[in-house]
Amino acid sequence: MHKVLDALTEAARQEPDLAPYYEMHRTLLELQGEARDGISASLELSDEGALQARLAQGLPLIAFEQLPIEAEQFAAQATRLAQVLTEYEVEVGKRTPPADAEEWLDLARQRFDDGQWAEAREAMPEVRTLAQTATDLALSPYLEWAADRVLPHIDQEHWKRGYCPVCGAAPDFAFLDNETGARHLVCPRCSSQWLYRRLECPFCGTNDHERLSYYLDEKGVYRLYVCQNCQHYLKAIDLRQVGRPVLFPVERLKTLNMDLAARRQGYR
Repeated sequence: MHKVLDALTEAARQEPDLAPYYEMHRTLLELQGEARDGISASLELSDEGALQARLAQGLPLIAFEQLPIEAEQFAAQATRLAQVLTEYEVEVGKRTPPADAEEWLDLARQRFDDGQWAEAREAMPEVRTLAQTATDLALSPYLEWAADRVLPHIDQEHWKRGYCPVCGAAPDFAFLDNETGARHLVCPRCSSQWLYRRLECPFCGTNDHERLSYYLDEKGVYRLYVCQNCQHYLKAIDLRQVGRPVLFPVERLKTLNMDLAARRQGYR
């Protein structure tokens, strides 16, 4: 976490016009890191046979009920994150926060379910409210904590689905590995990484090469995958072209220009 925070501080120094953007995300990540470090529970998992049966059925391994979330503590975390978003004047929808801790907890359960890409492929993009955005941020430390304990049970060669094997979310980043250039997807919720096919859209599953393409940056480091079939895009970094350590939370933020370019072209 310290390396990520230091990298964001350096990014703010190098790009002064975007300094508030990096400073906000540094504060958010710092709060999320503190929350994750404060989790002292154990994760109850099914036996190995049951876990592998879920994976064979395409079901993510973590359910909301397995997360060690305590309502009052979660409400305090989400409220603080909402305050940071407000301080930096982030554009969101409705700003009214939940009235009490139980309402925050109910919202957390709802957001966990809403983030299951396998169940919501046809859902339209939403404008998140302040409470939804804060809840998503507050959930991530618990999901990352769970992912650390679940990923060893996942055979990367057998999953290869377009959503996270841990929490079910759609990817928001990808990388081509150093050894073979194989493509791995990265989860925005729990930070899990999983192997996926190079020539297939993770969002709609098409492998029609006439509907799939990607754009390279000038140095050949970054790629922007786009799908004409479902109009989704995915940012990626080619680790074979990078001569430095890569921190995905930082890369996700430093490639904001790719998001803007894709959305201007109508991708989502």
